[in-house]
Amino acid sequence: MIARGYEWRIAKRYLTSRRKDGFISLTAILSMVAIALGVGALLIVMSVMNGFRAELLESVLGYHGHVIVQGYGGEIEGYDELRSDLRGVDGVTKVIPFIEKQVLVTYGQQSRGALVRGLPDDVFIENKLNINKVLQGDLKLANEIGGVVLGYQLARTLGVGVGDNVKILSPTSVATPFGSAPRSKAYPVVAVIEIGVYAFDESFIGMALGDAQRFFRLKDKVNNFELFLNDPNDVDEYFAGIRDVVGSGLYVSSWKSFNQSLVGALQTERIIMFIVVGLIIVVAVFNVSSSLLMLVKDKAADIAILRTMGAERDAVSRVFTTVGLVVGGLGIVAGCLLAAVFITYLDAIKTGIETLFGLNLWDPSVRFITEMKAEVDWVEAVLTVVLAVILSLLATIIPARRAASLDPVDVLRYE
Repeated sequence: MIARGYEWRIAKRYLTSRRKDGFISLTAILSMVAIALGVGALLIVMSVMNGFRAELLESVLGYHGHVIVQGYGGEIEGYDELRSDLRGVDGVTKVIPFIEKQVLVTYGQQSRGALVRGLPDDVFIENKLNINKVLQGDLKLANEIGGVVLGYQLARTLGVGVGDNVKILSPTSVATPFGSAPRSKAYPVVAVIEIGVYAFDESFIGMALGDAQRFFRLKDKVNNFELFLNDPNDVDEYFAGIRDVVGSGLYVSSWKSFNQSLVGALQTERIIMFIVVGLIIVVAVFNVSSSLLMLVKDKAADIAILRTMGAERDAVSRVFTTVGLVVGGLGIVAGCLLAAVFITYLDAIKTGIETLFGLNLWDPSVRFITEMKAEVDWVEAVLTVVLAVILSLLATIIPARRAASLDPVDVLRYE
């Protein structure tokens, strides 16, 4: 299959030209460039999609937890004891009781629907709140002075910052001498955070659990638990133990159930993108085949002389197979280097393109997450390289067979 001995010397001579412009031919150069672009594009696209998927799932699971326990009536009593029991379940690393309610938040003339999350005091630490970063303020003040923490998109929409007071209105009404009225209270903004998912950043209001219980009049109750596991992919293994602890009075759901459509869509998109972008490599190897056919036609006299000197058909075939594989291999290596550079300097390239053309390549309101990241899956990378090598090899079959089947008599008759 691969040239050896004098065959390699012949292949090397065909790969290098004595002409001043230096390479096989323009078609061979274009073939190599096409394969490089195809391999590079596939590696870059799959890495960006892997990074998007990993970042999105990490942000979503960090916000929602791996397992959610809810009360059928919207309330869970005796949550301290239940929290202690859940911590003892095998595989559970963290248990957070919380209150989540829909509200209307206003500031001046601006208003917005939002979700209040009442969280325990020990959660108001950056690494425990599972957020990207604190943009303004101090999370600890939420407990100390009874303030609220806003997602940065919500804060931007309302036009508020740390130190401003926002009014929160609950849809649940209370009786007054003048009839029913929505419950409302003003809270100071103590911090503005970035969660990392646009949908959460535009609706999140964090509040101390005690303040949320008083505002929503839940006394010593919560309405949700979120559980974090050692490995979220093994959630099904821990489900039975969690259900045994909570009993039949509470509803248990995993991240796979409430993110099923999202996970399925991401997986389908990965497969489709691999196929679509992989077609670029398929098209590129046709150029390899066409350039080899042109080389066979150009070197027909040389092939005939080799045959008359005793070269076997297989030897001639190996020469042209080697030429095709070298062209394909150089393109694959160049494509891998291109992908490595692009992935390493992804943020700089993205910023440069946005500045140069005035574009927004990564709109968080469309892409859900706020940052564009790339994550290389080495299994996919190896699969891409192997696929490109196999296609390059297949592209050499017809030209190599045609070169091997040339009849020296017919070729030399007209020389």
